[in-house]
Parts: sequence; C-alpha cells; structure tokens
Amino acid sequence: MPELPFLEVLAENLAASVSGRRIDALDVRQPALLMQAEPSPESFVGEFVSFPRRMGKYLVFETESCRVIVLHLMRFGRITVAPAGRRAAAVARGGSGEAPTPRNVSARIRFDDRSELRLIEHGTEKKARLWLADDVDSIPELGRLGPDPSRGELTLERFLESVHAAPRQLKTLLTDSAAVSGIGNGLSDEILFEAKLSPMKRTDQIDDAETARLHAAVLGVVERQVSLLRASAAGKLPKKEPVEHYAVHDHRGEPCPRCGTPIAWVSYADRDTFYCPGCQTGGVPLKDRRLSKLLK
Repeated sequence: MPELPFLEVLAENLAASVSGRRIDALDVRQPALLMQAEPSPESFVGEFVSFPRRMGKYLVFETESCRVIVLHLMRFGRITVAPAGRRAAAVARGGSGEAPTPRNVSARIRFDDRSELRLIEHGTEKKARLWLADDVDSIPELGRLGPDPSRGELTLERFLESVHAAPRQLKTLLTDSAAVSGIGNGLSDEILFEAKLSPMKRTDQIDDAETARLHAAVLGVVERQVSLLRASAAGKLPKKEPVEHYAVHDHRGEPCPRCGTPIAWVSYADRDTFYCPGCQTGGVPLKDRRLSKLLK
C-alpha cells in the first residue's frame, strides 16, 4: 500500500498536470469506489482544481469552491495522467480524440486541456476509495488522522501519549493512523530497524530512552525516504513503492547494512515483517505466528 513518501511525492509531481485545470468530466466507472452519493460527480464539472495535497495516506484535490475529491489508493490503486497531446492530435486529424479507456481505470477526471487523471486498479480486487465532499472536514476518515511526522506535528510529547495510551506491539503502534499518520508496513520496518527495536516489542516494555530513539527514527526515516523518492522520481509520478531505498523491508536473506546478519522475515497479523535478528532482536529469530497456527 502506498505510504507517506510515495503519496507526498505523487501529490507534488501531480501539481504540474492538474493545478489550475478546469474539470470537464468526472467519471466514476467502478461503483464500489464512491463512498457516498452526494455531492454528485456531475456537480464538479466546471470547477478549477488547486494544488493536490496529501493527508495521511489520502490524496486530496480541492476545488476553487473548497469542495474536495479525496482518493485512497489502498494496495493496488495507482494514479496516471493521460497527456493532452494524443487526444488533441486525434481531434486535429478529424477524430473525436476518444481512445478506448482501459478496463482497469476505476475513475477518471477529464480536464479542459483534454488531459485525464486516471485511477487505475491492478488485479481483481477493487478496494480503492473515492470521497466527493463539500469540504474536507465532512470526511470522518480524515478527521481521525493522527499527527503527521513530515509536517512538524509529531512532537515527542504527542508520541509519548500514543505510546502510553495502551499496551501493544511497536509495529502496531506505528501503523495506527490515529497515532502516527501515513506510516505503513514498509516504513514501520525501516523505522524499527533504524531504532534498533524489535517489531514485536510492546509499548509498555520500552523505556524513555528507547521511546525517544523511536521517535527520532520516525522523523529521520520519513524525511530520508521522501528525499530519496523525490530525487529518484525526478518530477515523474511514482508507480511503485521504492524497495530499493529500504534497508530491510523486502530484503529477506540479504546482509544487514549495519551488522551483516541476514535479514529475516516473519508473517504476523496478516502482514509481512522484515527485520535484522542481529540488530533488533538480540540474535533470536521471531516466531512466525501464522505458520504456528497452521501447524496446530
């Protein structure tokens, strides 16, 4: 699932294509995508779009009237922009400029320059979500987001509140959007590796020094990953999570860049977790709880 760095850079690089453009059509082609019936997609026609922005793991497109189009890509959703040039050239040749829309396009926004922003969902599961709202405050999911580590909102004091709120595993804490906004599976692995903490360690088992180290790791890893992806994307729209920028996530069996121990992997709570046994768990491998259940 796209996380904070991916969506931050996506919003930045979308700006050149959509900011200041007038909406000529908003077509929702996957009925389950739309989360409410009002306002209607047709009511956005004629509105001008301002700069896109990220809120947590959501993309927000605000119009001149402060109404919003909000997208959550979930795991397989991606954004592309079909350029105006091809359609304009077809019109110039006497055609309609209407190329067949790919079947995996769940929604599209057509602009006044004949370009299209498209939400594409790969695979058979269509889980992306779209909200059309009169203002951003009317979307409950956005109101439940916690402090954003890239916006200066995640102070040590606020982080301590989340740590002490309830006993739970550190990875569960980091991926709770009400505790820390925008962090998912990949970033949480990188943060815990940076902090030299086990993903299975509980919040009631870490001392103040470890908590401060974990907080610093959140801020440092997020800033570094945004910078790396911004540089590698070079103004283009990112298409996949930047595994090549990660130290441990999705690098099972490769040597740890810090101590050389092979990176290990465990499946737990329906997610894959990557970690270094040498740096994070004192040389003790974590038990694969999913496998344990199957063997019972």
